[in-house]
Amino acid sequence: METPTAHPEYLSYRVKRVYLLLSQRIDDALKPYGIARSQWQVLSRVSRAGTLAQKDLQHAMCVESATLTGIVDVLAARGWLVRTESADDKRVRVLSLTAEGLARLQAVPDPYKLVETRMLHGVPDDERTQVQATLETLIHNLEDRS
Repeated sequence: METPTAHPEYLSYRVKRVYLLLSQRIDDALKPYGIARSQWQVLSRVSRAGTLAQKDLQHAMCVESATLTGIVDVLAARGWLVRTESADDKRVRVLSLTAEGLARLQAVPDPYKLVETRMLHGVPDDERTQVQATLETLIHNLEDRS
């Protein structure tokens, strides 16, 4: 059955539909590994940074403090992440992966890469470049510059 399109004339509808489908496919890719998308994102970002202040991660992920705290609590309880006080400021919590957390992250294929490969199947390179440039312009136009 074909999905009904509400407001198909709006580009914003299609962008939202792509976002929802991407989210579903990423969740599908992670499900066999027993890890949620937000958990994978935290592990991945902390791994790339080495150590990362929890507040900086919160801003990068565009989530509320309570939301990130819940994710970090779960990852710490699993032994994949440690939270320590900053040497410079005792109020700042710094996140780093444990050896087990790094091994867990490395055992999971990058779901964004998998889904993006599927999404871009059959799209010529020049069109990919144009889509990326157009999306960057759209993002720039909508960013809060206050």
